[in-house]
Amino acid sequence: MRVHLARRAVRGATVGLGAAALAASGALVPLGAVAAEPGQQITLMGFNDFHGALGGASALACQVETVRAESETSFLFSAGDNVGGSAFESAVQNDEPTIDVLNALGVDATAIGNHEYDQGQDDLTGRIEPRTEFPDLAANVYDASGERVHDAYTIIERDDVKVAVIGAVTTKTVGKVSPAAIEGLTFGDPVDAVNDVIGELEADGVEYDAAVALYHEGASGSGEVGSAPENSDPIFDKIVSETDAEVDAIFNGDSHRTYAYQAAVPGEEGETRPILQTGSSAANLGAVTLERDAEGDWDAVAAPALRPTDAECATSTPVTEEVTSIAQTAIDEAAVVGAEPVGSISGDITTSWDDSKAEYADGVRTPSAPVTNQATTKGDNRYRHSAAGNMLADSMKWYLEDAGLAGEGEVIGFMNPGGIRAELWDASSPTGEGDGVVTYAEANGMVPFGNTLNSGEVSGAQFIQMLEEQWQRTADGGDVEGGDETFLAFSVSENVEYAFDSSAPRDERVFDVRVNGEPIDPEGTYTIVTASFLFEGGDNMWALSEAQDVRDTGVLDRDAFISYLEANPELEPDYSQRQIDVQFVEGDDENSPALRLSGLESQSLGAPEITSVTVDAGEYGTFEAPYGSTEPAAEAEEPVTMAAEGGLAAEVTLTDLYCVPTDTPESTVVPVTITAVPETGTEIVFDTVVEITGGTPEGCDDDGSTTPPPGDDEDDTSPPPGGGGDQGSDDQGSDDQGSDDQGSDDQGSDDQGSDDQGSDDQGSDDQGTSTGGSAGAGTSTGVGSSTAGDPVGGAPTTADGRSDLARTGTNAGILAAIAGALTLTGAGAIALRHRIGRR
Repeated sequence: MRVHLARRAVRGATVGLGAAALAASGALVPLGAVAAEPGQQITLMGFNDFHGALGGASALACQVETVRAESETSFLFSAGDNVGGSAFESAVQNDEPTIDVLNALGVDATAIGNHEYDQGQDDLTGRIEPRTEFPDLAANVYDASGERVHDAYTIIERDDVKVAVIGAVTTKTVGKVSPAAIEGLTFGDPVDAVNDVIGELEADGVEYDAAVALYHEGASGSGEVGSAPENSDPIFDKIVSETDAEVDAIFNGDSHRTYAYQAAVPGEEGETRPILQTGSSAANLGAVTLERDAEGDWDAVAAPALRPTDAECATSTPVTEEVTSIAQTAIDEAAVVGAEPVGSISGDITTSWDDSKAEYADGVRTPSAPVTNQATTKGDNRYRHSAAGNMLADSMKWYLEDAGLAGEGEVIGFMNPGGIRAELWDASSPTGEGDGVVTYAEANGMVPFGNTLNSGEVSGAQFIQMLEEQWQRTADGGDVEGGDETFLAFSVSENVEYAFDSSAPRDERVFDVRVNGEPIDPEGTYTIVTASFLFEGGDNMWALSEAQDVRDTGVLDRDAFISYLEANPELEPDYSQRQIDVQFVEGDDENSPALRLSGLESQSLGAPEITSVTVDAGEYGTFEAPYGSTEPAAEAEEPVTMAAEGGLAAEVTLTDLYCVPTDTPESTVVPVTITAVPETGTEIVFDTVVEITGGTPEGCDDDGSTTPPPGDDEDDTSPPPGGGGDQGSDDQGSDDQGSDDQGSDDQGSDDQGSDDQGSDDQGSDDQGTSTGGSAGAGTSTGVGSSTAGDPVGGAPTTADGRSDLARTGTNAGILAAIAGALTLTGAGAIALRHRIGRR
């Protein structure tokens, strides 16, 4: 490793530098300093995102004390978010028992996390920091004059070993915390800040033996112990590859992932250093033991490890006893209030659980491992909409209307995924309230931030932009720095449905929104109800921050949710998807376009496994395809959110859609209803436009029907337009395909969209380049590419031998026969509507 001067002086003093050398280094090392000896071992322990998990405090303390007993010299660190978004027991007491627990645990230093700012910077500096008995560090937070607001580092000395600890908080704090709470603060690049501190230590002659970086920032995915995590976040890549080589170990936080592995040290061939993150809510303790060699380097003597806190542990010390006493007292005091029943449910209502945490067992979404701690276990895949998000968005809409605060505009509930902090479990918790019972504590645990519920007015065009801003960006439209959550799945209330194309360019993705089954009016007024945090631009909801007539309902979001639970006993989980990802791709032939549909399955626990998708195009036919694993569609400007690599999708061929009677108008609107099978309530409607510009297509009879294939009997009956006789068979669809339910009021809810969707910000005459397009598709001139996936099931064929189910290995290239965008101008707004066109 490269050794900075300050550290070289200390190391030199311990490896036999003579008196002259010591004298020469006196400007850097105070006289009488003692440094670590070669062969000295230190154990570094860490955890992150504790979030007031007092229920796990005793188990965490047991693991900490076990490691301390096994170690020569040990240090304990937190990588931030000790408080905020907390379990009920802590939240109801303003997180003060949590701070007392961490003091008793003997934490040596913590990075500041974004949640430490939840109640404002004055609360952090005036209440939290004075109460902690350890340093709160953030090297990358600056005031208006450019000065650091918090301590950047601390030196911890134990058993003659000095460890420099540097902290940094995520730059995403600006989107995760109410802007009012951090007004006047700037959050700089965390890696640059850590490296600056290393340089400052050298310049100031500060002595230390080892250095540790605590980043409240982490990888976007988890990894097996010993292996690097999956990651799509550039800031984590920078942490690994650009943190100064002087740093001997890195602890991460914020993303609630788990990994513990050795990564290459930049510029030091053959050298590695440990990088760890422990999940959240006291689930694991990270630990690694380092040994100092003769050159002053600290190398791991064993692979870094994660010690699960639910593992058997019998260690008992004064520390474990004090921690347990503080936590239990707080839990007992909160239990009196928290045990009050406030509602009931008929099944688990959860966030989304991705494939690293859940799977389909016997056709039902099921946790991969047993749930042992209801209070701290959750899926928390914020890329996907969930049953929990649906419920909370519905509760906001219900409350505003029930309280008589709705006004004249149509009300839309809007829920951010990061605001959902726990699951609602049907099974009774250890407190014994009974199966299906929701207590005050459980309701509070789901939405613990204490945001007031606000409402405000937006135009239809602004609401479309709000949906576009699920793809995160800064206030000026730039990329969010780091951006591990390029997409945040905001839930909408049941009166809204919409279709989007995740592969389209930014601000051109949402193409059809419907409110109560009617196309949204870009110039109409809609009432948004959500947490006050979002009206201030939280979670980068910049369009919402421009809402008019914003009003405080005078109730906390938690209390509105509790009122909803009380009014809706035996509440059922809603697994419907109120949005769908749609790409227009190349069909089997020039007369048969195809739709690639994804995001139809719920990842919430208890949700049924979707096996097929039907597309009802009315008189043009009903089509179906299996739903399963497939390759991603056209390469997107940003990551595809639903049909990501290895994701689930269906590719539905609209067989002979262009074989229509010759007297069909050139631009015919075809409403399409998308239904997931088995039934979950997911029925999305959006419009396509069939473009006929040159008479009957080749391969069709003069009356628009399909020409029988060569060799078939001339008298054979051809399939009707839109599909053959097999299309309604048991293999291709269900009895529900053509049922009245498909056209019900629920199908075309507010989110589904209309011709009028866009706004000046969303589209112009150039927007016809969206998703492929073709010169033959009217105004569309764009070029796109797509690769169809592997087959996801058997594909029955029509009379001419073509399949109207998923196809294999199609390379779309230029989509000369399909789809782009029809640009419509009206009422001062530019709107997008997908077009299916034929030259």
